[in-house]
Parts: sequence; C-alpha cells; structure tokens
Amino acid sequence: MRILFIGGTGNISLECTRAVVEKGHELFHLNRGSHRKEAPAGVTTLLADIRDLPQTKEALKGLRFDSVVNWIAFLPEHIDQDIDLFSGITGQYVFISSASVYQKPPQHWIVTESTPLANPFWQYSRDKIACEERLRSAYAETGFPVTIVRPSHTYGHTWIPTSLGSRDFTVPQRMLSGKEIIVHGDGQSIWTLTHCRDLARGFIGLLGNPRAVGEAFHITSDEALTWDSIHQIIAEELGVQARIVHVPSDFIARFSLEKGGSLLGDKAYSTVFDNAKIKRLVPDFRAEINFTTGIRESLDWYEAHPDARIIDSNTDALIERLLAAWREK
Repeated sequence: MRILFIGGTGNISLECTRAVVEKGHELFHLNRGSHRKEAPAGVTTLLADIRDLPQTKEALKGLRFDSVVNWIAFLPEHIDQDIDLFSGITGQYVFISSASVYQKPPQHWIVTESTPLANPFWQYSRDKIACEERLRSAYAETGFPVTIVRPSHTYGHTWIPTSLGSRDFTVPQRMLSGKEIIVHGDGQSIWTLTHCRDLARGFIGLLGNPRAVGEAFHITSDEALTWDSIHQIIAEELGVQARIVHVPSDFIARFSLEKGGSLLGDKAYSTVFDNAKIKRLVPDFRAEINFTTGIRESLDWYEAHPDARIIDSNTDALIERLLAAWREK
C-alpha cells in the first residue's frame, strides 16, 4: 500500500510509522521537516506545512494514496481543508480523534463506539466532536472515505502518565525528590492506559481496510488501574514511595483551566473500553504491554537520555499552589 501520514513523529504516530514500514508499505510523511531525524529509514518526507494549502497541494501533486492519516487535525476548518485536498486521491482518510469525545459525565463506565459523544467540560474534545460530525456528513453526502480512530490515554518512551501531565518529567522528579504529588479525586477511579506499540498493532489493521470506511474505532488496552495504583507503580519503578495528596478535580480546575479541562473532561471518571469492535476487524490485535512493563521502559529511556528530563516549572509551581490552598481549605 501507499500511505501518507500528516505528521508522523509524535508519541503515537512514530510507533505507527515503524509498524507501517515493518509491514513493507510505502510510507510518506507530510510535515515541515523539523523532526525528520526521528523518522525511520524507508519513509519519504514531503516538506510542506499542512496549514499552507498552496504549499501542500504542490507537495502532493501527482500522488495518490491507499490511505491518508491526519495526526494533527484538531478543528473543523482543518477537516474542511482535508476534504478538499484528498477527495479523489485516497481510498481512505483516517482522522485521529480522541476517546475524550465520549459522553461526560458517563452514564456507564464501560465505553463502546456507540457511546454518545458529548463533553461540556473540555473545548479540545468538543472540537474533535465537531471534526467527526463534518466527516460523517461528507461520508453520507459524497462518500468521502473516512475512518475515525479514537485513542485514549496512550503513552510511550517519552510520556509518563500522571494526573497533571504526561509529556515531561515533573511528577517523577517530585517523587525522586521526596516531594508530595497530587492525584485527583480520591485516587480510586479506574483508568485505562495504552502503550503506543499496542495501539499500533491494532491501527495498522485498519489501514486500507474497506470494512473500516465509514466506521469509528477506539484502540486501547484491556488493563484498568486506579489512579493511585498508576502513581504507585511509577514510584515503585523509581525505587521510592509516592507521597500522594488527593485533591478534587473541580478544585484543581479553579487554579488551571487547562488541567481542569483534561480532568473534568476526561480523567476524572472511571473509564474502561470495550475493544470488541477493533478485535472483530483486526483479529490479531491484542494489547500485550502491561503498565508496569511499559513504564519501566519509559524510565529506562529517561535514564539513558538525562537531557530529556524536562521539568515544567509552571506545573511544578501549580502543584505547590494547589497543595498550599488545599491545606488551607
């Protein structure tokens, strides 16, 4: 197959890139080239900014694809542009949505693809819902060949999932320094974490698959852990004890709209995914990496790349403000 990734070097997309290349498919990345060194051998880079329509049309001139995957579409106008760009030149357009689009608060703790889409707490999720609606209309009206994928909380070597962020080393460093950390709520809500290599195994089975067109899928692990357990496993793998302080999500939201949105609009609720749909279409898909194994890999990566241990001073300061305010309450 000939496949195009818009983006392709992010947390999830890089593992999917590797999976596509290992399968022997012809893979193109369309991006600005700022992370070309991260793309594995065998990937052809088309240099263009997807937000620059004339530049992108020039880069795509004369090319056709079996599947196009946009990893960096977030707003309805991004979708409108993609429908214009890719109508007639691809057999499948894969939109990367988010599992946070599912109904919040949930009416049931087990989520299927037929769970209603509604999120009054987080603009990011509402924008993804609007994107899905545009694509479903295009499929119904013109047959635009969309497949929707909804990843949940997916991590890899450079992500360490915590209540208040995954993209940096702030919370693990607080653990190593013996400082208190914050876990939202009472720490007992159930959460699903998925390693990006596991997601890639299911994702690649959707590419070029005609049965996936017109459908939506989430791809997650079947392992579910409490938020206290998640932080305790990280601490155990670091060789320390987690000094957890429980702070309600709505209290956190008063101090940070960004953190509050991701909590009230996603992480605050117990969430377990029914993966029957992806398993029916991709029978070989199984999530094989449990969280203890996955986080050990992440911490080993950080040990080998000390320069990547970035501490977000804003998040660290927010944690201190929250701890102080919660004690004064």
